Amino acid sequence: MAFERFYRKYWKGLYAFCLSKTQDKPSSEEIVHDVFIEAWMKRETFKISKGTEGYLLKSAKWKVIRFYQNKAKHQISEFRQCNLCEQTGFDGDILVHNMALDKFLENDMQLIVNRLPCRCQEVYRLSREQNLTTNEIALRLNISQKTVKNHLTKALSFISSQLKAKQ
Repeated sequence: MAFERFYRKYWKGLYAFCLSKTQDKPSSEEIVHDVFIEAWMKRETFKISKGTEGYLLKSAKWKVIRFYQNKAKHQISEFRQCNLCEQTGFDGDILVHNMALDKFLENDMQLIVNRLPCRCQEVYRLSREQNLTTNEIALRLNISQKTVKNHLTKALSFISSQLKAKQ
């Protein structure tokens, strides 16, 4: 009964998110199913709070990324089986390189975000990592929406300047 309520509360939003990213109904349904199973299996350590939806969306986001990684691996495998790699000059290792580059950039971004002042960093993470709205952040941190916007502006400006300096 508890799982059913949990599922009914969040499944539509998760499904819509997944479908918008994959354009594939069966895969989106499977991703949502997997997200709920994992969340339910972690229910003893998983605290239901205002951040639940953000947690589920982030989990779905990573599963969508894995969906595309698996799709790319499958396509590479088909290319190799058909000897298309030799004919087209396609190198499946490019995918591995790009994935490593993505991971590097993600780590680099985390280092930049970690250098933000504490409150600014907290507001940025709530906004970008937990997908909370300005109003939700203001309520959670007991600050005004204008203060939240100021912190976000400061964070984005700092991140932008740091990324430009790395170019």
